[in-house]
Amino acid sequence: MPTRRTFLKLGAGSAVLLAGFGIASRFVGRNAIDDRREVLRALIPAVLEGALPTAGAQRSAGIETALAGVEATIAGLPPAMQEELQALFLALAAAPSRLLLAGLAKPWAQTSVVEVAAVLQGWRMHRLTLLQGAYHAVHKLILGAAYADEARWADIGYPGPPRL
Repeated sequence: MPTRRTFLKLGAGSAVLLAGFGIASRFVGRNAIDDRREVLRALIPAVLEGALPTAGAQRSAGIETALAGVEATIAGLPPAMQEELQALFLALAAAPSRLLLAGLAKPWAQTSVVEVAAVLQGWRMHRLTLLQGAYHAVHKLILGAAYADEARWADIGYPGPPRL
């Protein structure tokens, strides 16, 4: 049975590894905003599968709306959390760390929803807390931002906050 000390060591090691990937990605000429958007455009359809329109233009608009919501959510987070997410998205966008963390040799834009869903499921069940944390962060960011959008409330049967 893991002890608290082992858990803390694993968490600290994971944070150092993630930070290292993020720093390394910065030195190879990556653009943090473009990288984040590329990764999120692949992750959003996998997380919101079934909640997005299936038609081409409507689906793209739904993904872009969810992306805008995620970016607004990230902008409202404390700076330390924003930096951690920036490191995560930079690491996921750079080819060597994407291969190591997600098992994807091709860029996110070339992956299918099924492939991305498999990556997310792998992170969710992974023994490393780093990847479990990445899954939970991405999942909560996307779902929270998507369902905070007032336009989606009718689709999910939410009448809105109580009127006082």
